[in-house]
Amino acid sequence: MIVPFLSLLTGACLCSLPQAVQEVINQVLEKLEESQVPVTDYALRSSGAAVIPECTSPSFRNRAEKVILYSLPLVDYVRSPELILEKENHLGNCWPFHGSQGHVLIKLSVPVIPRAVTMDHVSGPELHGDSMSSAPKDFAVYGVTEEKEEQFLGQFVFLAPLNPTQTFRLKNELSGFVNYILLQVLSNWGHPDYTCVYRFRVHGDPLSEEGKVPLRSDNKAP
Repeated sequence: MIVPFLSLLTGACLCSLPQAVQEVINQVLEKLEESQVPVTDYALRSSGAAVIPECTSPSFRNRAEKVILYSLPLVDYVRSPELILEKENHLGNCWPFHGSQGHVLIKLSVPVIPRAVTMDHVSGPELHGDSMSSAPKDFAVYGVTEEKEEQFLGQFVFLAPLNPTQTFRLKNELSGFVNYILLQVLSNWGHPDYTCVYRFRVHGDPLSEEGKVPLRSDNKAP
C-alpha cells in the first residue's frame, strides 16, 4: 500500500453568517470565478485520466438510496470515485467516502511535472449546511511514478465556505514526470459520517512528443 499515514488536523465547525454578509461573499465569489484563467486539467476523465480502485478508499454506501430494477430495490446505490474527474458539478454529483479521512490514486491522462491542483465543491442557492460540512478541509498531495515511488508535494486547507473553487500551487515541485497523483483528505468541515469530493484537477507541464517540457506560460496555474 503506497498511502502514507499522516496526522489528522483538528477540524472546525461552520458558523452561520448574517444574510447581508453572505450576499457580499457570494458576489465576491462570482467575480473570482469569472476572473479565473482556464488551465489544462490532466486529471480529466474524458481526456484519459482514471482512478485506480485498489489504491482508493471505499465509497460511502447510502442505505437510503437503492438501485431499482423493475420497481424493486436491489442494492445500495454507490457513487464512483471517478466522478471527481468529471466537469459536471451539481448538488449530489460527488464521490463520498466514509468518515473524514480518505484517499484516491489518479492515473493522469499523460505524464506531467505537476505544478498546481484545484479542488472544487458545489455552490449555489440550494447549498445547505450538511453539504458544506461534508466538504474536504485539510488535504495532502503526492506525486507517484510508474514504479510507485511517491513524493510529498504539499499539504493545504480547502476553504470551501469562502470559495467553492480554489487552486493551490504545489510547494514541493518535482523536477521529473509522474504518472499518478495521490490525493489524501485528512479532515472535513464537520460531517460525522462521510466526506464528499466533487472535483479534483491537476495542472502542470506535460511531456511533449519530442520528450521535452514545453514553456510554462501555456500551463501556468492562476
